[in-house]
Amino acid sequence: MSLLKIAVVCHDAGASEILVAFIKEHLEQAKWTLYAPHGSAFEAIAQREGLDTQSSLDLYGFDALFFGTGWQEKIEREFVKEAKLSGIPSFAFLDHWSSYRERFGYPDESWRRNLPNYVIVSDEKAEQLAKQFALAEVLRINNFYLRNQVERIFEEEVTSCDNLLFLSEPTDQVALNTYKDKNYWGFTQYSALEEILSNFEKFECRGLHIRLHPSEKHHEYDKVLKKFPHIKSQIYPAAFYPLEKDLLRSKMIIGFDTMALYTAALLHRPVLSFLPSKNREFLLPLPSSHQLRRLSSIAQEHLTKIELSLKDDGINFATIQQKIEEFTQW
Repeated sequence: MSLLKIAVVCHDAGASEILVAFIKEHLEQAKWTLYAPHGSAFEAIAQREGLDTQSSLDLYGFDALFFGTGWQEKIEREFVKEAKLSGIPSFAFLDHWSSYRERFGYPDESWRRNLPNYVIVSDEKAEQLAKQFALAEVLRINNFYLRNQVERIFEEEVTSCDNLLFLSEPTDQVALNTYKDKNYWGFTQYSALEEILSNFEKFECRGLHIRLHPSEKHHEYDKVLKKFPHIKSQIYPAAFYPLEKDLLRSKMIIGFDTMALYTAALLHRPVLSFLPSKNREFLLPLPSSHQLRRLSSIAQEHLTKIELSLKDDGINFATIQQKIEEFTQW
């Protein structure tokens, strides 16, 4: 039997990391063709891992389409449409636990036209969420990216500091782009930071580090920090300092529901998922003891390390191959 020919389309960093790690794990089990827009995170991550990419793609002759979902670009939409016209199955790789329907165009009335034949997730909570929204048939794989990342980070030697690390996210911009309202969830990254600073002494940290999200090119944190001149703080872009070292060196880590916060928990760091409004659900697979709505209620238990580990019980590549072959036989 000849190897399957699989086309891969992606742009944003989260899905790119999972897709690239999955491809490398199964590199010899299929013929992979990667389409990466010039300057995209997918291009950079694939090249970093020694995989070739191309700047154009025609799905003729392929057996399946794998694609990533994200917020920055929607380049996969036309390829999903083409895959349906060509009669080949499409597999969407979800890299997080948030906004599953929105990734495919919800709340637009025609959003279901963008759905794939299969949704790929990498943990039990993501599987439950995807099934809840009835997006497509859900398949759970092992997260080779996180597995490799955690194993590598544990080998790092880093000098610790007594700072609180705030993992920023462009919450206001995502809410504006999706729901036309910056304050759709009842808070922004700036109002959240103000509450963090108002309760700063509870974290028992000397200073504050604000790590900007890779997609944050501009920010207004200085306006908030001016209200708390007694708190030593530093703001820096994601590229300024390696994420793994930032997570290891920090005394405490706080954020909303970024993947980096979950990674920190897997590294057994003290973390808090902070969502100061009931308008947004806690999505990270963290213990409820480390998920807070109000920082005024912080207790010593919230500052303790988390003991999490990745499960290694996802389906193998042969199962995905079988799904592809069954689809093309219909």
